[in-house]
Amino acid sequence: MKIAIISVTSAGQKLAFELGLTLEMDPSILQVDLFHKNVKSTLNDIYSRYDCILGIMASGIMIRNVCHFIRNKFDDPAILVMDERSKHIISLLSGHHGGANQLTSKLADITGSDPVITTATDVNNKMGIDTLARKFYMDIADPSVIININKALIEGFKVRLDVPPSYEYLFQDEMLKNSYDKSSSDKIRVVFHEHQSYLTPKKIVVGLGSRKGVSTDAVLSAVNKTSYHLGIPTERIDFMATVDIKRNETGILEAAEILSVPLKIVSLDDLKKFKHPHISESSFVSRKFGVPGICEPVSLMVAGENSKLIYRKNVFDKVTIAMAVSN
Repeated sequence: MKIAIISVTSAGQKLAFELGLTLEMDPSILQVDLFHKNVKSTLNDIYSRYDCILGIMASGIMIRNVCHFIRNKFDDPAILVMDERSKHIISLLSGHHGGANQLTSKLADITGSDPVITTATDVNNKMGIDTLARKFYMDIADPSVIININKALIEGFKVRLDVPPSYEYLFQDEMLKNSYDKSSSDKIRVVFHEHQSYLTPKKIVVGLGSRKGVSTDAVLSAVNKTSYHLGIPTERIDFMATVDIKRNETGILEAAEILSVPLKIVSLDDLKKFKHPHISESSFVSRKFGVPGICEPVSLMVAGENSKLIYRKNVFDKVTIAMAVSN
């Protein structure tokens, strides 16, 4: 997630700086940029370039300046506002699909703010279909059903969720279990009376690098910690990936086998040709292998064209790990 923070007062600017430092330590946050004053022109420049825009300002300032940019819940970034003393933080726009509700809760935990979330499914402890799709990285085939499915949930009905046996782990999520009745199918489908839509999982790839002789437990621990941070079970991972110089690394091979996740091997030659704007560089890897890194680019390469990082490079013990999702 790429986040822009806009402040308008000196106290707000100080808070923005402190938040930026904290968020930059979170591997699921890819980029944090700070802007001060000039709200109208700043929004004009950045609205479509960030996944989330946080305004440290009065909600009225943000609303008046953002309203003419608004398109729809699938294209608009998450918009949040908080006061300069961090008493309250409000999920203003794109609460579900854009992730504003989730980020509001995260920032509230960081700052001790009171999170203000007003979407009906959330206040009724139900998981809307758009939240389900975002949480588990899925595309909704027919977005027009969202309003009808979510309305049914709010009114107390349980909606049927058809899942193949390999996706029954979804019902480990208590909020999902509280919202949907499980049924078997060969595809993931949400059904309520005449309203239905298919959910297509995006490809999630874990990229791995490691020191020589890394243990299986170290690799498993890194994968489990990363999945937990992102709020997904390890069963949701479609592939693990590494570079060919690590093809015989027992710890990686055994971890993939234990998790029952196919391991993809990327050649070092192909890695050298791969370019992406969000790959971080390791001077050690660059000197030794002639590439900026391993875990981030292999995850992106296996996830496919236009894929994006959802967890940038992090180091656990002797393991470097990243995670990417297909477009």
